[in-house]
Amino acid sequence: MEMREKEIQREESVQLTLELIEKFLEDFAGKGRREVSLKNYRVILLGFYRHLPEDKRIDRETARQWRDWLVEQGYSERTVNNRVSVLNCFMAFLGRREWQMVDFYEKGGDVQPELSRREYLRLLKAAKNVGRERYYLLIKTLGGAGVRINELSQVTVEAVKQGVVGLECHNRRRILRVPTVLQKELLAFAEREGIEEGPVFLSQDGYPLSRSTIWYIVSSIGQEAGVEEEKASPRCLWQMYQRTYSGIQSNIEILAAQAYDRMMEEEQLEVGWK
Repeated sequence: MEMREKEIQREESVQLTLELIEKFLEDFAGKGRREVSLKNYRVILLGFYRHLPEDKRIDRETARQWRDWLVEQGYSERTVNNRVSVLNCFMAFLGRREWQMVDFYEKGGDVQPELSRREYLRLLKAAKNVGRERYYLLIKTLGGAGVRINELSQVTVEAVKQGVVGLECHNRRRILRVPTVLQKELLAFAEREGIEEGPVFLSQDGYPLSRSTIWYIVSSIGQEAGVEEEKASPRCLWQMYQRTYSGIQSNIEILAAQAYDRMMEEEQLEVGWK
């Protein structure tokens, strides 16, 4: 019975190959499409291919997951919709129109609800109340340190000890400071769990957490915390971090400008023209 269920699940997904992408592009070119459009489609589909897990299998949820990931990365509304449109064309080519993404990303709509700082604290308290330290630290790392879901495996014991994590994604690199409070909590957790090196967040089998597992963890804690389902997501945690950090930076700039003006006024009193 178990083998049959696996066979059915296998039939409901398709393994994406570079050959399939080239066949689609050949078909696309044969319909008289412009060369610039062909190049654009190739770049987008190859980027989609690189984004997929190692087995390169796609199913009815893949387009939505990719759309959500693009939004999470901060791509513009126009870029997200353009890439989803290309993927939809590819799904049609595969004869899988039912896998197409029909509800595109609309700026200001329900796709990107905002998680408040107070709701974020409710998530942390809920994880603490149910005794899930790993869940607590996962949410704190995503929302408190600004780590994206696809970067979580790069939060290693070695990096946390240094207090700085060098994050890489699709040939982009950024340096992220680990807040001191979180650094202490992560190192204490790793020590108790016997994790001496490598990623801090591991599955029971000892592998880095998958995207689906991370989404499930945040969603389940959201239910415990009474946070709306649309807000209890890694994407909303990332956006909350971005809003908070940008707000702090803006305040610092205002304070710096005010301090500079006061200095200039004092100098004016001392050596002003009048």
